[in-house]
Amino acid sequence: MTTSDTPSAVRIEHRSGVVRLVLNRPADGNAFTLDMAREALAALRDAESDPDVHVLTLTGEGRFFCAGGDVTSMASYEPADRPAFLRDLADAAHDVALAMMRSRLLIIAGVNGTAAGAGFGLVLNSDWVLASDQSSMLTAYSKMGLSPDTGVAYLLPRTVGHQRATDLALNGRVLSGADAVDWGLANEVTAAASFAEQLTEVEDRFLSGATQTYGSTKKLLRAATLDGYEEHLRNESASIAKLSGHPETVQRVDRFVGKKRS
Repeated sequence: MTTSDTPSAVRIEHRSGVVRLVLNRPADGNAFTLDMAREALAALRDAESDPDVHVLTLTGEGRFFCAGGDVTSMASYEPADRPAFLRDLADAAHDVALAMMRSRLLIIAGVNGTAAGAGFGLVLNSDWVLASDQSSMLTAYSKMGLSPDTGVAYLLPRTVGHQRATDLALNGRVLSGADAVDWGLANEVTAAASFAEQLTEVEDRFLSGATQTYGSTKKLLRAATLDGYEEHLRNESASIAKLSGHPETVQRVDRFVGKKRS
């Protein structure tokens, strides 16, 4: 693969037929920021415009796939300013989610490590999921006193059923890579030591298929899911933004980042 040289929140790698987006904030758990969302959206649109690209892969650098939204940045705002910040961040992440869902590209999530919160949402918005046996998936929102974003509240019950979705969303259940396969959230689990090779093998598997059918077939498979999805994402943004200003949520977020208030 060839890689762009400019350091960024999303590293873009190219090879014939494939664009790979690597979330590239490993010291921060690849937490989703406004810059990351904008870079990912631009890269997705660029890949979409290239008729020779058929597969887009999303994965993470380091131990995390994506630890969710950037809680540290959120905590840097005064409580009264957090709803506006979180609304902007959720809206930007939702632009990515909607673009993934509507894309003609076959989107693979290579879940190399923890996928939490918005990271879990990115997994749900993908078409095919490879999980490392060292990975984990969790919603994480309730721990912060927040409601889901990135389509989690829409896609999760449609994937695993209402009761299991409630367990994940409110009880903090953590799924291993093997659990994710059992629950229908991932297609395949592989050993961490061979994860990189297996991810490339999955890409090659799809490249060897009838790539001209992917966009049309995906459009048909996603038709029912897309009905009402954009409106739901707006509702998710409003809900998470409103909760971010709740006094208990403020305390939970501050506690998470070790911030003390006078």
